Amino acid sequence: MDTENEFAEWVRRAQLGDRVSLDRLAEGARQRLYAYIYRLTMNHDLAQDLLQETLLKMVENIKELEHPERFWSWLFRTALGVVQHHYRDLAREQAIEFSSVSRKRLSQYLSEDRDDGLNRAIRKELSETIVDAMARLRLTHRNVLMLRCFEQLSFAEIAEVLGCKELRARVLFFRARHSLSRQLSSRGLHKGLLVTALGVFGLLTAPADTASAGTVTASSLKVGVVAAFVGKAGTPAGAAVAVTAAGFTFTLTTEHFVFFTFLFALVAVSLVIGLYLD
Repeated sequence: MDTENEFAEWVRRAQLGDRVSLDRLAEGARQRLYAYIYRLTMNHDLAQDLLQETLLKMVENIKELEHPERFWSWLFRTALGVVQHHYRDLAREQAIEFSSVSRKRLSQYLSEDRDDGLNRAIRKELSETIVDAMARLRLTHRNVLMLRCFEQLSFAEIAEVLGCKELRARVLFFRARHSLSRQLSSRGLHKGLLVTALGVFGLLTAPADTASAGTVTASSLKVGVVAAFVGKAGTPAGAAVAVTAAGFTFTLTTEHFVFFTFLFALVAVSLVIGLYLD
């Protein structure tokens, strides 16, 4: 029995009143759930408190889960609600500091032999820059990046966590990716280092007792043409493209005509989808 099926089976048994299965479910989910909450809050003590609150809600509401095979999407949604409620009570998100990064993980990253040609001092500076860039993201953006890149959820599963349609989840991920790229660029890191930056962040924030932080791949950052277009339309650069497409004075070649016909079609589709999502 694979892990996902095992969790689903524990859920089914727990819903029937099996206390042992409920305990196994809570213990089995603890580490992964902690990593998710910690990456959202970047505060060990706070993450522990919110973890316990989330697990308590899981125990109280496990019978309400209609689809046991969707346990993780349901649990992440529960955890996100707990985190959002915490910050709502504070009326603001607390600042994330580099000192909150696990010293064990930082030491591991600084001491490992890598083919990146970087010495210890440069790696530490890079780590600080990446954590600082991630800290400047909105919670909603950091959340969707964590779900996609580290929890490896599909966009359909992310949509379940967020309570929205899949396209909206894709668009949000595109904008989160764009926001992180902008934060990295403002700190002197080329946008081409996005995958590397996410990988380093994953390593620095992985639970100290896990052997691996997982791997972030370029393919996990793709969202699809329509989502990218809709997402881009919400940025200044996207607005500039829209103005250009609306056109004032320019010479049309056959290639231009084909391109702008395609562009206008995408705009129309995006508007219809936007109205549908709202």
